[in-house]
Amino acid sequence: MGKYKEELVGVPETMLIPVWARAQETKREDSIIKDFKSLEIVKKIDYDFSIFGDDNKFYKTQVGVAARTKILDDLTKAYVEKNPNGTIINIGAGLDTRPIRIDLKNIRWYDIDLAEGINIRRKFIKETDRLKFIEKSVFEYEWMDLIDKKENVLIIAEGIFMYFDIPQLKNLFKKLADHFTNSYIVFEAMDPLAVGKSKHHESVNKLKTKSEFYSGFKSGKEIECFDNRLHFVKEWYHFDVGGKRWRNMRWLWCIPRFKKMAKIIKIQVN
Repeated sequence: MGKYKEELVGVPETMLIPVWARAQETKREDSIIKDFKSLEIVKKIDYDFSIFGDDNKFYKTQVGVAARTKILDDLTKAYVEKNPNGTIINIGAGLDTRPIRIDLKNIRWYDIDLAEGINIRRKFIKETDRLKFIEKSVFEYEWMDLIDKKENVLIIAEGIFMYFDIPQLKNLFKKLADHFTNSYIVFEAMDPLAVGKSKHHESVNKLKTKSEFYSGFKSGKEIECFDNRLHFVKEWYHFDVGGKRWRNMRWLWCIPRFKKMAKIIKIQVN
């Protein structure tokens, strides 16, 4: 069977970065995470992944993706342990393999993405009674009505919110608060200093179609200004995972804002 080939335009093309990074990470003896499904997927996609370079050139993105994957894996596992019959919603699923890598017990999992993203996802990941795919933009809010459970839900958004502007995100968070109670949102965010600077990102700037960063947060506390039902819980920083793998960038960790440049933020919805 030949390799799978599809033209991805704009933000959907960015789904190739994390699956490539996780595959590369899996090959390492000192890997932060292991993701053999991503390794399998990369081998089956007809795409010139060499544009990202080798480990020496691509290391910042590779370690960053591995770090955020580790953080979100740990948060997901903690939720599953407490809520083995719970519900998880994955916004901008792309080629995320988390529902395969983690023992989800009796969790009902929903992957939300654009049609082109779900189409390529179906080539490599099987939909089941408990793993459902929804072909919608996250801003087509009717997808929320398709979720069976509306309380104590975990909502994950990895590598996606930075491509939307603050007014879009504010409205989205308000809609999430309207539909889901006693729930949590965990999402990846950048510092506002990164907004408008995707051309400086070592992997995003290699994509055929240029995608831009439109939002950032200095602190997860800023989300509380969106709606009084949203409460900041905690945030975790990519640079806290990986240690020496960050090489000379570690010298910049003494600058607090730099160390908090990329983070995972947890918000409670009441």
